[in-house]
Amino acid sequence: MSQTYFALLTAVGEAKLANAAALGTQLQISRMAVGDGNGNLPVPSRTQTALINECYRADLNELKPDPANASQIIAELVIPETEGGYWLREMGLFDASGDLIAVSNCPPSYKPQMAEGSGRTQVLRMVLIVSSTAAVQLKIDPSVVLATRAYADSLIVVHQAAADPHPQYQLRGAITSLSANTQLAASHEGLLLLSAEAGARTYTLPAANAAFGVRELVLRRTDITANALVIAASGTDKLMLDTTAEAAGQTTTELLFAGDFLRLRSDKAGKWWCVGQAQLPGSIASGLTVYSAAGNYAYTVPPVLRSGRRVPMIKVIAGGGGGSRPGTSAGSSAGGGGGGGGVAHKAVNLAGISSVEVIVGAGGPGATSNGSAGSPGGASSFGAYLSATPGAGGGAGSGAGAGGIGVGGDSNSSLGPGGPGFDYTTGSSTNNRISGYGGGPGGWGLLANSGAGSVAGQTAVGPGGGGSGGVGAGNGGAGAAGTVEIEW
Repeated sequence: MSQTYFALLTAVGEAKLANAAALGTQLQISRMAVGDGNGNLPVPSRTQTALINECYRADLNELKPDPANASQIIAELVIPETEGGYWLREMGLFDASGDLIAVSNCPPSYKPQMAEGSGRTQVLRMVLIVSSTAAVQLKIDPSVVLATRAYADSLIVVHQAAADPHPQYQLRGAITSLSANTQLAASHEGLLLLSAEAGARTYTLPAANAAFGVRELVLRRTDITANALVIAASGTDKLMLDTTAEAAGQTTTELLFAGDFLRLRSDKAGKWWCVGQAQLPGSIASGLTVYSAAGNYAYTVPPVLRSGRRVPMIKVIAGGGGGSRPGTSAGSSAGGGGGGGGVAHKAVNLAGISSVEVIVGAGGPGATSNGSAGSPGGASSFGAYLSATPGAGGGAGSGAGAGGIGVGGDSNSSLGPGGPGFDYTTGSSTNNRISGYGGGPGGWGLLANSGAGSVAGQTAVGPGGGGSGGVGAGNGGAGAAGTVEIEW
């Protein structure tokens, strides 16, 4: 039986393919056309230069050697479902110059179009025997071709089998467990499980320079102890955990609890940027420490503040001044009140700080000698970060004590001065006296007439308040101690 359906090279195709093989160049086949043969099944001829009746031409979808026969090439064309309305009886291959290189016939098949109520995507393949498949090259515009399911499936198989199918993305890397002080390196890239079970530990990051490149490390704590687990930057590098609190970055941070983690990314320019971090549990996410008794203290910075994961607001109030004692008898004037202490507020980043000296200023004693001023309060401070000056004592006689002022805070203010003592006359009464009130939450001023005798001033009622002045030979009231508060 003679062969009805076949493909062959045209004379032009034979010549061009032979020339390409001889010169070591490649024949660029780029397009395929289909036709209806003018209603009849054509017989391909090597002398053809065109199809009998071409109906559609488009870029090849694929041109490849036959995996089952190295001397054959397979050309593939995909006709979309929107194209059609004719019979398929002939096919032709064209090179980049537009010459017909190969021609074939095929079993008649009608290609419908959507407007007719039916449509399908048609895949056509032509198989050619050539002397050298290396002399044939596919030349197409990849933006206009369509992929068959089989072609897409073959790409997925190759993709999944690749060791690194997405080189633009960083591989997850290995999982490494460490429990001793370690200088980390590029070999530690991936997930690091860190422990401080046996004591405080420091894990130092690689230098974030151009040689190291852009890399990510995930550092996770595994132990449940209270030992410090420090993550330190190398050299002059910085950790960029919270640029709002510390725009220049910080040199260390800490992993605080089992399961706590940091995901850090180097930028090749001396910085490690935090791109992921565990949420802090409520038990450490907020807190308040208050020093209200006069004295010197060593504040042990909690790990959550030492790590830079929280930035506390510090409030410092100095001690208030004592009230004055005006005279020697009931007929003497009213004394002046002591001034309130200064007040300072400031957000202080304590990253990497283990301890801070805290001083709470005492309240100034009230005057106990006739005609003498009250004593000033004591200054308060939180390390060298911020401080407050004390309120002055009520002046000798009836003078008011000046208020202190905050120093070094984001906000600096005063609880205010004390009030002066004064005499006044109402009707036939003379030598009525009101002592000066204390500044801030201080002692209140006292009213006494000429027959009331001596009255002692009142002690301040709140932190940093001044004592009020005495009346007659009454002692001045004492100022109150200041306070230092750390809240986050």
